[in-house]
Amino acid sequence: MEVSVSDFKKALEIVKPGVATTETTIEQVTSFAFTKKNVITYNDEVCITHPLADFDMQGAIEAELLYKFISKIKTKQITLEIDDESITMKAGRIKATFNLNSEIKLPLDDEKLITKGKWKDLPEKFIEALSMAKGCVSKDMIQAKLNCVHINKKGMIESSDGYRIFRYTFGDKLPVKTVLIPASSITAIIRIQPNQVAKGDEWIHFKNEAGTVLSCRVLNDEFPDLEAHLKEGKNGVKVGFPKELIDSLDTAEIFAEDYLVKLTMNKKKLTVSSSSQIATFKEELELENKAEPFAFQITPYLLKDILKQIQFCTIYKNRLIFKSGNFIYMTELLIVED
Repeated sequence: MEVSVSDFKKALEIVKPGVATTETTIEQVTSFAFTKKNVITYNDEVCITHPLADFDMQGAIEAELLYKFISKIKTKQITLEIDDESITMKAGRIKATFNLNSEIKLPLDDEKLITKGKWKDLPEKFIEALSMAKGCVSKDMIQAKLNCVHINKKGMIESSDGYRIFRYTFGDKLPVKTVLIPASSITAIIRIQPNQVAKGDEWIHFKNEAGTVLSCRVLNDEFPDLEAHLKEGKNGVKVGFPKELIDSLDTAEIFAEDYLVKLTMNKKKLTVSSSSQIATFKEELELENKAEPFAFQITPYLLKDILKQIQFCTIYKNRLIFKSGNFIYMTELLIVED
């Protein structure tokens, strides 16, 4: 059997986020599972299925070594020879044989995983909203619900770490039940760029135009009501940010070990800073406007996404708000040290 190396490699790259990094009590979570026309990965948090044409094989192969091997192949085609316990791959002068477990032991037939509602189209800005919301989740697993993105069927995507809040509001209801999706699954969802969604039982399912299906577990919990914290209030002061801030954030992000950068405004100077255990970064930018000294922390890519749509914020007594179009971002202010 001959298959396209580029198609094979692309399929493995797509499902690779579903491979577990270590063994668990569930067998084959560190493997690629091949089920005739699909390649599948499963790690008990996400399950990713991608169609693989002209690949008539059943079984599981350890993922890490197979992916590294295919990534090195320079030929356009690769020949596969399959027997009961192994698969041999030939490409030019190269030949490699992998153990093949013909029995797939992943729980792919779990009723709660395979149960899906009807596929429904996602709104145009869904992925953008999901990506921005991911930048505001908590890193602390003690309050698991704050380590999730909240998708509300009424038409909102929101997140909070207890100090910061992000909310994106759509014009219509979302075609999905209200769910909490762990942040660890959000990157994988964004990566496949889905255009459809289907509800499930303890899982939610996303599909893209290429036929990739990503299913992820949802958290069974209630998300806190954030409405009172998003009221804009009175006596706010507008503060603009310089165009140079985007470039500064690109550099600060390199040093941001905790995925946060700090911005401090004092005496018409905006200081951008970040740090890791081995290095620190600081840059001062000039401001045209002046306000009372303030400081806040934010995920750098989220601030860059915000600044693409609005270049100023409103400062209140102890908080800062960005608001533009469909989204609002609020964060508590930090004490500015002299």
